[in-house]
Order: sequence, then C-alpha cells, then structure tokens
Amino acid sequence: MLFNYVPTTVVTKPCGKIIHVAATPFMYLSPLVRSLLYAALVAVVMIATVFSFPEKEESTRVQRIISLFGMGVFIGMLVLTSKHRRAINWNTISGSMLLQFLLALFVFRSSVGHDIFDWASKFAQGYLSKAHYGTAFVFGDTVANASAFAVSVFPALIFFAATVQILYYFGALQWLLGKCSFVFTKLLGISGAEAVVAVASPFLGQGENALLIKPYLPVLTDAELHQVMTSGFATISGSVLYGYIRLGVDGGSLLTSCIMSIPCSIAVSKLRYPETDVPVTMNSIHVPEEEEKANNILDAAARGAGIGLTIILSMAANLITLLALLYAVNAGLTWIGNFLTIENLTLQLITGYIFVPIAWLMGIENKDVVTVGQLLALKVWANEFVAYEEMISNSTGVLSARSQLITTYALCGFANLGSIGLQVSVLGGLAKSRTAAISSLAVSAMLCGAMSTWISACLAGMLL
Repeated sequence: MLFNYVPTTVVTKPCGKIIHVAATPFMYLSPLVRSLLYAALVAVVMIATVFSFPEKEESTRVQRIISLFGMGVFIGMLVLTSKHRRAINWNTISGSMLLQFLLALFVFRSSVGHDIFDWASKFAQGYLSKAHYGTAFVFGDTVANASAFAVSVFPALIFFAATVQILYYFGALQWLLGKCSFVFTKLLGISGAEAVVAVASPFLGQGENALLIKPYLPVLTDAELHQVMTSGFATISGSVLYGYIRLGVDGGSLLTSCIMSIPCSIAVSKLRYPETDVPVTMNSIHVPEEEEKANNILDAAARGAGIGLTIILSMAANLITLLALLYAVNAGLTWIGNFLTIENLTLQLITGYIFVPIAWLMGIENKDVVTVGQLLALKVWANEFVAYEEMISNSTGVLSARSQLITTYALCGFANLGSIGLQVSVLGGLAKSRTAAISSLAVSAMLCGAMSTWISACLAGMLL
C-alpha cells in the first residue's frame, strides 16, 4: 500500500548504488569468469546451507545428497538437450536457481516463512470457500455439500475468475505484476513480456496469462514463446487451488510450489531454449489495458464469471475425454495382460516404471519410488487432479510423510498431454501468425514444465 503512493526508487536507487560499488572490482574480470564465479557462488551457498542443518530421521544427509544429485542430473539433461547450448546465459540460470533456493529456504527453514504461506493458504481456502453459498442458492444445500469434483472445484473457479477481473478493473493486478516483473527483469535479465507472464502464471494459469501480453504475442521470439508456455505448464492457477485443498493436499506446499516455479520455469526454459534474438520488450515492462474495459465492478465480475464458465466447460470436456481414453487404453492393456499372466496391466503401470528413476532422484524413499512413479505417469497421461486424488485416496498411509510432501511438489503443475492442446489452441487463437511455432514448441515446453516441478521437488527433499 505504501509503494502505491511512494515511488519504489527511494529503495531501488540506494540499493542499486550499493550493488554497483560492491560489484565494481568484478567488472574488470571477463564476462566468462564472472559467470563462472556467480555459478560457483550459487553452488557453494546451496551445498553449504543444505548440509549445515542437523540430520533428522525424516531428512538424513544421504537423502539430501540424492536430492541434490537429482537436481544436478535434471539440469545436466537440459544442458545436453539445449537448442542452442552456446547461447545459454548462465547469469540468468544462476540467478533463477539462487532466487528459488532462497525462497525455499525461507519457507522450509524459517518460522516466519512457514507462517506466511500457512496464513496465505488458509486465507485462500477461506475466501474461495465462499463460493459454497452461491452454489447452495442455485442448486440447493444437498448439491452444495456433495463431494463431487465439479461441485468442489467449478464454483470456486468461477468465483476466482470474477475476483481476478475485479482486481484488473481497479488496476491492482497490473500494478502487482508490474512491480514483481521489474524485479525479474533486473535480476534475471529476461524480457518484460516473459517476466509478466511468469509472475502472472500462479494467479491466472495457462492460457489466461498470455492475455496480459496479447499485443506482443505476434512479435515474440521463439525463446519467449517457449518461456510463456513453460510458465503455464510449470505451475497451477489460483482458480484450482481450492479444489486441491478440498482433496486434502497441503495448501502451504501448493502455494510454495507455485511461487518457486516462477524462477525455476525461467531457468529451465532458458536452458532448453536460450534466447538468440533481441526481444521487443527486452527493456520495457508494460501490462496493456483491456481492449474493452469493464464499465463498473459488477460488469467486471460478470465478465470474470463468463471467463470462468468457459474455463470449466473446457476443463470438464478435457477431463471426460482424457479419462475415458485412458480407461479405454487400460482396458485393452488389461485384456492383453491376462493372456500374459500379468494382473492389472495399465498404461500408468507401464510408464510408471519409467518414472521410478525420476522419483528416486527427487529424494523419494526407496520403498515409495514405484508408487510415486505411477503417480507421476498418471499426472502426465491424465492430469494433476487425478494424480492428487489417487495420492490422497489410495496412497495416504502408504507413502511416508517425506515422500508425500515431495510428491506434492512434483505433481503441482499443468504439465500433461491435455494441456498441450489447450495451450496450442489458446495461444494460436491469440496469435494466428505464430501457430506453427507454438505447435512445434508445445511438447518441449510441457516437458520443461514437468522438469520445473521435479526440480522444486528436489529442493523440498534437500530442505525438508
């Protein structure tokens, strides 16, 4: 509230001068040496901090080493498969990883950080739960109190979409995105368009986050498009947060994962698809106003409700179609498995074993790696809703507390096959001239989004 009236330069200018004076001796070094020193500093800070904490039964040093090794493996895989390996900006990567680590440290090892995110989780749950009253009025108490997925999630999603449009009408959302984006552009050296979308993703989710930069979409570079899509795949939106919490997933972990995914998605995308061109918004940050601004707060709420309705219809159609296809394929595999004397042969069972090494690298306990591998496969083939429901209903009591927390971070993102079609259709509709580029980048961005959640899970395993 204070900096809504006082310019942020009263803080940023003195800090900038201090940083400039402190960094002056290093400016005489070559850019390569500076980048190497920065990366070494980040690595030393992470390793020294992680292993300085006392060993506990639920977090042994061996388990932390495995999570740290896993993070290194994931980063190495991204470097090896990079589109332009020589163009990687290691300062951006180092800064992103350091920012994510400090945030994780603040949450996991600080009572203040834990309390802040715990409060935010309870506030979000309490605020979005008010959608119950509207549901009860329209459908009656019996329906409103039902535990069906549509009743638990869809009303809260519509309510959140309306809230976002109200905040947009008052200019609060634009102000928040602009301030946060400034930090990311200065610290990480990314373009203004990328920063706005990355910061907006935990609030708006995939598809809607791109609406904030709609005028710039046709002129984005391929690397920027890849980053925009990765940000959407790497996190969940506030509109579905309440649904996960209703399932029994820890809200604080979900919120932490969403915020941690902002710098992590930037690092992962810039490793996989580094920038080789000059973005139009490289040195500017601007959230365009809506083409047709709402007349008043009620109009804004109505528009938000309409957007929410569109989202839930698309979500319902995708859920019905994907789950039907999944169970149809599983029925065929089970039929084949009966001839091969393999019981309950399913797609997630087969691919789940492929994800077992990934589960182990994240720091999952050995007894739980097969179960978690199947959950990761289920998330990719279906979506995170189905995976979380499976984890809560069938894996609670089976997974250890450590494994369940790490899995919560690993599943917290929209990286699944259904979301590929959603992003391609939304972004292609907003920028028809870039449809070919969007389609070619979609699979890579989805995998990078999944990788972002795995790296966040590694950090959880290191700092738990």
